[in-house]
Amino acid sequence: MTSGRGRLESRTVLVVATCVLVLLICDLAARLEGFRMPPVEWLFVGLAIGTACHELGHLMFAAIGSIPVRLISIGVGPLLWRARFGETWLELRVLPWSGFVAPYPLVNYRRSWWVLFVLGGVLGNVAVICLLAELEAVGATCGKAGDVLGAIGFAQVLIIVVSIIPFSLTVRGVPRRTDAMLLLKLLWQPQDEPAQNRAYYTARLSGYSRGNTQLTMSPTSSRILFHLSGFHLAADEDARHDVREALLRELEGRDLTSEERMWVLDALVTDGLVSRDPAVRPRLDDWSRQVLALGPDIPTLLGSRGAALVELGHYEAGKALLAPLAVATQAPPFDSFMNRAFLALAERALGNEAAAQQWANAARAAAKALSKEPIMMAVLARLDGEMPPAKLQ
Repeated sequence: MTSGRGRLESRTVLVVATCVLVLLICDLAARLEGFRMPPVEWLFVGLAIGTACHELGHLMFAAIGSIPVRLISIGVGPLLWRARFGETWLELRVLPWSGFVAPYPLVNYRRSWWVLFVLGGVLGNVAVICLLAELEAVGATCGKAGDVLGAIGFAQVLIIVVSIIPFSLTVRGVPRRTDAMLLLKLLWQPQDEPAQNRAYYTARLSGYSRGNTQLTMSPTSSRILFHLSGFHLAADEDARHDVREALLRELEGRDLTSEERMWVLDALVTDGLVSRDPAVRPRLDDWSRQVLALGPDIPTLLGSRGAALVELGHYEAGKALLAPLAVATQAPPFDSFMNRAFLALAERALGNEAAAQQWANAARAAAKALSKEPIMMAVLARLDGEMPPAKLQ
């Protein structure tokens, strides 16, 4: 959450100021005549303050170290409020006594900054303790104020103790690790995850790079890697809509390489072909034109353009692009499957039933070389609905 050059944005300063303000309000309320609140309740207030400042500590070091943050979650239980700031989502939940900061996938690994990012939460709680010590130094902890601020300080110690114990737990079906467990993982396996992510990213972009481009990875690459790795697997339409909008925002920026832009546009076209979402259909022609303009000689993009033309009802034009690709022997299995499937749909729409059945059969044969992922199963279901296998000769 930076302005693009490692500087903290105004919203980060706002969170810092809010934490300080809450502490001062707590001190003022404790000084009011007749005000009563058991210290145990102030302990819960301290836990809420500590959780916010703990996550703020992670966030500050992420901003300084240019670590792209995907999600900041404060609290547990039902969701109260959710908003997006840039490409970072902020969630507030009912009980504000836990939380986490989730970065986008690791790609460019700088060990020192990742260690500081993990330790940043504890440093945030230490900062609260230092502020309480300063209040004590100026005489703000006498009487009830001392009990209140003492409870808040004790809450910071509790959070620090929990953070430095290495263990894992599952929250809403997702494994969560304490800061100590994350630190141990970084120290024991410092290169595994970034290396795997870079290898996967390079492999996916290789089909668009023509083999003569030196691929680079940036924070934008981290976001694209996260969005595209599960785009076609998201069964929830709201989740897919969020990913689609995030990818469109990336396209509006200037940080994408040519290969990344091709991958994103190609993924959007493929999603539109598979989901057949009425909201996406009007944009298929534009997206497929854009991506083909970037790589007019790349077979994958020719296939995407041909399939988009078939989906939009331009069957002859789509067939002209898909026919030579469907018989190519060196095409990747997924490309072969999609080319043959949409060529079958084009032939059927043109009244060529025998050719349509032939290409539908060929698509089913190509599908055997693929894992049964939702994207393939959706296209197969469409083929089976329009050209049932039982009718094939």
